Amino acid sequence: MTYQEENDKLLNSFLDRTFFKTWRNQKEGFENFRTLELFLNTKCNLKCSYCYLFNFGNELYPMELQDDERVLANLQVLLNWLIDRKLAPKLELFSGEPFVQNVSLQALDMILDKFENADNKPSAIVVPTNYTFILDEGMIGRIEGMIERSRKLNMPIHLSASIDGKYCEANRPFRNKSEPRNDDYYNKVFAFCKKWRFSFHPMIYSDYIGSWRNNFLWFQEMLKKHDIPWSNIYLLEVRNKEWSRDNILRFEEFIRFLIRWTFLIPCHGQPQEFTRFLFKRGFNILQSPLSTIGRGIGCSIQSTIHVRIGDLAIVPCHRTSYEPFVSAHFIVDDERITGIRADNPELLIAIMSMQSRSQPMCESCLIKYLCPGGCLGSQFENTGDLFSPIPSVCQMEHAKIRAMITVYKELRIFDLICDIVNPEKRYALNMMEEMSNEGRRPEKISGNRR
Repeated sequence: MTYQEENDKLLNSFLDRTFFKTWRNQKEGFENFRTLELFLNTKCNLKCSYCYLFNFGNELYPMELQDDERVLANLQVLLNWLIDRKLAPKLELFSGEPFVQNVSLQALDMILDKFENADNKPSAIVVPTNYTFILDEGMIGRIEGMIERSRKLNMPIHLSASIDGKYCEANRPFRNKSEPRNDDYYNKVFAFCKKWRFSFHPMIYSDYIGSWRNNFLWFQEMLKKHDIPWSNIYLLEVRNKEWSRDNILRFEEFIRFLIRWTFLIPCHGQPQEFTRFLFKRGFNILQSPLSTIGRGIGCSIQSTIHVRIGDLAIVPCHRTSYEPFVSAHFIVDDERITGIRADNPELLIAIMSMQSRSQPMCESCLIKYLCPGGCLGSQFENTGDLFSPIPSVCQMEHAKIRAMITVYKELRIFDLICDIVNPEKRYALNMMEEMSNEGRRPEKISGNRR
């Protein structure tokens, strides 16, 4: 058996025993192997300051692979392969902005057509979008038609509202023009999400971090105005290198505010009510340091197979689809997939099985059981190594944990939270709290010597 044959056998065995097993039967499969991401292209109408597709798109997805006809032809081949093998993963359709380009709409129609009469169907089709389609009444009608159809077929399309909010919109300018994202626009966005029961996924970036208190309160005003639950917002910090000391201090202030506001207003100062929210949703950003998940890193890289549709390449994720990291390619013969050729199975398996707390410097860090871990793609872009943390991101995560402990002590719920978390997290929280009492800075004592 040749080296290539051995690698092919290794990769296919891994996929068969994890993802493909789960896609055949979602009820009996593994919780963390449910999803297939269809990475269509990098095209977008915005130029967000923190966006890796805007900054590195040509390296992640070479332009010659982004031809619409090629993408649709390859998607059809992949969908046929899934249906022939009775595989029905949860699907995510990912691109720069799907609803400013025909190819994404055609792709969604194709998915619905292909699986309409299949015995095994995807449980959901998730599509992140910047919601600029709300500026086009015709597009709204077309998208709503697809949503209605998907629900009738029992494979509902879910849109993730990737908007950063009125006070942080400057981070997400239009690429070639300036459309009015005014109060009327935002009212339409929230009304659409209310109608179809979609949630919001803003990114907390270092630029305009001082505006996030007002931005969050604005989100809450809009949620209340449109009768949407106050908790329907998923906050995620951008783990890029740009976090300065001043930005980190403002971020820490925001975390303190966020905890106090949540405890005192919607949770009415009730510790049990607050902890129920904290561990069930917690806006994500408050929940993630405390919850136990069955993965070694906080993001979805270990729970998803990502396919770059332009060349049917399996990549670790859309932010790590640089050429050296391509894991495999689907083999196509006469418009049918006949197998999977391994390119870098060692890296894929390493990423799928890694623990972020075992990365260089992380393994001796005090908050390693509380930290969500860095973004591997961002780490590569800034350190040249997928597994080497970015110093400024480490400092930002330390500040977040420090802010949480400070306010939990202030609200007298620190011990209650420690009773709920797992022993490793409890130990880390107590050690951080002790150092805080002694006036020591844990990020300088831990393995992250910055």
